[in-house]
Amino acid sequence: MAGSTLFDVRFYTAGVKWPTNPFRFRGQGQLAIETDFVFVRGAIGRTFGLPKHEEHRLRRVDIVNAYASGQDVWFDVIGVKENITVGFSAADRETAARIVALLPTRQTESFQREHEENAVFHDRIDYWSPSTPVIWGLLAANIGIFALMWLAIKHFQSELIGPLRQVFERQPNAAALLHAQQLVEWGSNVGRLTRGGQWWRLVSSMFLHGSLLHLVFNMIALWQVGKLTERIFGSTRFLALYFIAGVSGSIASVLWNPHVNSVGASGAIFGIIGGLLAFLSRANTGVPPTVVTELRSSLVPFLLFSLWMGFVYPHTDNAAHIGGLVGGWLAGLLLARSIHLPEQAQAK
Repeated sequence: MAGSTLFDVRFYTAGVKWPTNPFRFRGQGQLAIETDFVFVRGAIGRTFGLPKHEEHRLRRVDIVNAYASGQDVWFDVIGVKENITVGFSAADRETAARIVALLPTRQTESFQREHEENAVFHDRIDYWSPSTPVIWGLLAANIGIFALMWLAIKHFQSELIGPLRQVFERQPNAAALLHAQQLVEWGSNVGRLTRGGQWWRLVSSMFLHGSLLHLVFNMIALWQVGKLTERIFGSTRFLALYFIAGVSGSIASVLWNPHVNSVGASGAIFGIIGGLLAFLSRANTGVPPTVVTELRSSLVPFLLFSLWMGFVYPHTDNAAHIGGLVGGWLAGLLLARSIHLPEQAQAK
């Protein structure tokens, strides 16, 4: 097409971290930028048959708010009936920047305010907490303890000889019983032991996990919510928040379910979410309004969904979740600090 600047791009249909598009394009596609129009070409996957290829023509005068983040590009299209956001990934950062430079530069007032406040927010947390050592330490502790416990179980099984090995292999529940006993020996939160004076189990159980899947889900959640929370609270306050929330969850669990062999970091993770929501509820913390709205809109649905899942699945320790959430909320109110830069804090 004469006068077109062509770019090979990649489209996504869903994903928290991926740019999505309203055309349901998926995989490799193309962007053609002309003087008056922008053409978006891609393929729509179908259950039966080959992918369906489509092209959408967008008027340049309707395109606003173009920006890039790394190799990802977004822009809005103002329509007669509705506004849409088009997103995709370019080959690299340089190509993404070039695409944005070729698109219209017009920005809406709300977009300008949102990006200005996001920039201010990141400047502030970069100043106060440029790194997140605690979250890395917590991840290493949880993963390392799980690996050590798994190796201990494997070593025990390998040491079984003769008749003992045959009995173990013939017993269908032997592995599960061994694993449960191993959790107890490593410090799980068992009511009769914890309430019998072994209060250290309120802490040790926070670093134990019953399965690899349990560990993976918790560590992904801890990483996603913990990294930002540590930068907002600061490393020392974040560590205090983690332990207060985790112990609160353990206490709620042992009081509500005294016969359950409870393990996991989920009570602390719920507490981190509660602490962050408590922080956002305070006035004059230095978090801009658009960032507060953005964080709440992502945290609250996740929190409600997770609590609902806890009630649906019977083996989930929702008492620990709720206890951690409440403890984290209260701790967040007490540990909250201002992230205004020093000169801004003095001006206030």
